[in-house]
Amino acid sequence: MSDTLSTAWQYLCDPLRQTPWHAWRGFWFGQILDDRFVVVWFLPLVAILLLLPRQRLRVGIVATGLVFLAFVFGALYAAFWLLICVALYRLGEWYAGAHARDGTTGGRAARVALAAVLLTYIGTQLLQHVPLPEHWNEWLATYVPWVFPLGARRLAWDPSFSAFRTRATNGTVPLFGALFYNAHNIGTAYLLVRMWHYFSELRRDTIPSARRTLLNFLAYVCYAPALIQGPLERFATFQDELDTSGARRGWSNVPPAAARIAWGVTKSVIATLYFLPILWFQLGIGHSNVYYRHPEQIASTWLLYGGVFLHIFWLYLEFSGYCDVSAGIARLLGYRQIENFRMPWLATSLRDFWHRWHISLSFILRDYVYIPLGGSRRGGMVRNMCITFALCGAWHPMMFKGAAWGLVMGLFVAINHYWADWMKRLDARPSGRLPAIRRACLRLQPLPRICAWLLTQHAFLFTVLIFAGGLAAIRVPWELLRRLWAGLH
Repeated sequence: MSDTLSTAWQYLCDPLRQTPWHAWRGFWFGQILDDRFVVVWFLPLVAILLLLPRQRLRVGIVATGLVFLAFVFGALYAAFWLLICVALYRLGEWYAGAHARDGTTGGRAARVALAAVLLTYIGTQLLQHVPLPEHWNEWLATYVPWVFPLGARRLAWDPSFSAFRTRATNGTVPLFGALFYNAHNIGTAYLLVRMWHYFSELRRDTIPSARRTLLNFLAYVCYAPALIQGPLERFATFQDELDTSGARRGWSNVPPAAARIAWGVTKSVIATLYFLPILWFQLGIGHSNVYYRHPEQIASTWLLYGGVFLHIFWLYLEFSGYCDVSAGIARLLGYRQIENFRMPWLATSLRDFWHRWHISLSFILRDYVYIPLGGSRRGGMVRNMCITFALCGAWHPMMFKGAAWGLVMGLFVAINHYWADWMKRLDARPSGRLPAIRRACLRLQPLPRICAWLLTQHAFLFTVLIFAGGLAAIRVPWELLRRLWAGLH
């Protein structure tokens, strides 16, 4: 027992002792404040927004958002973002006008709007593969470095762009490869979902024309704390919050906002110090991907079983930590940001889980995909659920793996719906063998709830195998079953 406690204590303390806390460039800028956590770079600009009068707040949000984009992703990307957003606004006005004139979906305008929104997302993924002549690229890197993202300018997270450096013989990061390296890191993936919501509301005539000003729209898409990876606020909610944010500002917001931001960054530190080394060096996730492709090479059965848990917990810490930072900044501004995570690891059903995990995206998919498809109508629920989750999965960087995951998750959630409906019908029956068995099981609480919790968490976590490793990841549970069978014999 003492050896186990000593090992656990050593595991907790060694990273804290060995971490170069003073290395701002190598540790903080290179490992913590990269990826999603570049949102921290917006903090110095918050003071500007706090000093502005209420009627200038939206102008300040647009200006500071573009400054943030220019500093973190390069001046060229900031100009690209502004151009794309103005074009989408003009397209939205054209679509709203066409819809108002013919009273239908807008016909040609609807098709053009859909194509433009999808092209914005897909186009940025294709642009990263467009090469510049190498001497042009080298000249830009030498004399106009501010067009490159912060990581490529060697001020921060060099490892993020190591893959792009291998494409150039002189070691310079290709400009377009750096600018558009990941749609989910540069904001265009979330812009796609915001526009899906915005154009859907235009079709429903829920946004008054007086509110559809260019400034309101640009503030919505240039609000830096949520620009990169959400949360996905609704247009009307966002405007209402800005209109009333001044009344909620004050010094009393500073301590809880600072605590929320610090907690978000702490999550990234925990994920980096305790989870990432195991994922990279012991499980091979992110390098050779040994865990998913060759699980038989993982010597420890407990590590093999826990690998998928570690992977998703690391993602949760990173993503929810980013949302904490974003919510803390919003609180400083008097803006009440939607909570994107609400203790998902306490969920006891998949239906409950998706009301706790990436909440803003879950509700948008529900309102603009699942319900328009027909929702939970008899005979169509399984199909609608699978389509909704398949679209959710395909929206992620690993498109085909994500779509496969979505089909499985949609089927699981549909089964959960049918099970819950069946249980309600049993509860409504005063007599019968099955209702009696159910009531007897419920009297064993908390055992049924614990079983439901275990089943829910395993159902979610093991579908993540498909997301991360594709269909080949079935080797992981197969290897676990093989070892269990061998152990029993």
